[in-house]
Amino acid sequence: MEAVPRLPMLSFELKQSAENAEFGPKLKQYIRDHYHEDPDSYSAEIHELEGLRASAIHASRDFTGCSTLKKYYCQLHYLLSRFPLNEDSSIAVTFNWYDIYSSMVYNVTDIKYEMACILYNIGALHTELGAMDARNTPDGMKISCTHFQCAAWAFQHLRDTYPQPRESDLSPTLLTFLYNVSLAQAQECILEKSMTDNRKPTIIAKVAMQVVEYLKTAMNNLGSPKSPDSTVTEIAGSRKIKMWRRYCEFKMAYHGAVALLYQGMQAEEQQKMGERVAYYQAAVDMLKEASKLAKNLDQQEDEMDRLNKAAQSMCEEDAYELIGESLTFSHDVMGGKLTAAQKENEFVYHEKVPAATTLPEVKGASLVKGIPFSVTDPEVAGQDIFIKLVPMEAHQASSMYR
Repeated sequence: MEAVPRLPMLSFELKQSAENAEFGPKLKQYIRDHYHEDPDSYSAEIHELEGLRASAIHASRDFTGCSTLKKYYCQLHYLLSRFPLNEDSSIAVTFNWYDIYSSMVYNVTDIKYEMACILYNIGALHTELGAMDARNTPDGMKISCTHFQCAAWAFQHLRDTYPQPRESDLSPTLLTFLYNVSLAQAQECILEKSMTDNRKPTIIAKVAMQVVEYLKTAMNNLGSPKSPDSTVTEIAGSRKIKMWRRYCEFKMAYHGAVALLYQGMQAEEQQKMGERVAYYQAAVDMLKEASKLAKNLDQQEDEMDRLNKAAQSMCEEDAYELIGESLTFSHDVMGGKLTAAQKENEFVYHEKVPAATTLPEVKGASLVKGIPFSVTDPEVAGQDIFIKLVPMEAHQASSMYR
């Protein structure tokens, strides 16, 4: 299975800003009134900040774009230590952002909403970069895995630090879904590397089952097929939710089959030849279910654009072709294993083949977690743009002794 064609990964759309934000008038006013300094002496800093935002909201779809988004996010943290830019402040700046899933524009006078949108885009861009790599080399698998873990942290940190209304495009429910999908895809990269390295079958089975468990958790955030979460459906649209659900269902079945295959290989190592046949049969049956689920993706053609782009970045094919190649390859491997095991058991071992329902289940083993970045890391944040301006707390403390 180490040579199986890689399945395309899900990535998520970035938020778009409607227009540039003007920091200058409000910041200069505050510098004059509260710091009692010449506001014009900070024109260069304000210009740099506004230029950084312009670069961040039009970030290139590469590592440089990711670095720009993170730098701007860090600078917003520094900015808050000097200027009260919260919603109820007299110097609050208006930030305009489009809803991800509609043409609605949000006009919000709270810098924390700006930080939330930028943090979301950091996560979304990491998923895009993770999905673009072909993952055919050890470095490629490692890079993609890192991108998805970085994305998971961004979505989790956004959900926990800047909670948005349940009805918004950054709702906690949707962010939890994105978080779990990102972890599932990072774990999938670990699975691919484990198969390439020919790790022990029991280890690979546990890694594969954890992919299934992460996807199952993600699916639960969308509600059940018969009783979908109405709020989430209203936010993202029923077609997109169906595509996400169907692709997650397909991957759960596919990786469930992979886990069963390697449990069969483990049974063979333990000379449990009857169990080996049962596991291989269960793997083939599960793969057939995955093939049926893959056909349902054809009905979601309008929502498959991002998967197709990911597939084309990987190997210049569309998602359907790549999925089909993976299924064909896997069927050849699993079917071949089953046929050989059945013949050997029939003519050599004569062991009873247990029912699939009686086979021991394997529990997943997570080998991934969110990877954070620090807002005080100079390699990420760069130099504080307003370093000449003493932070408010220090400024207030020093004024007590004047």
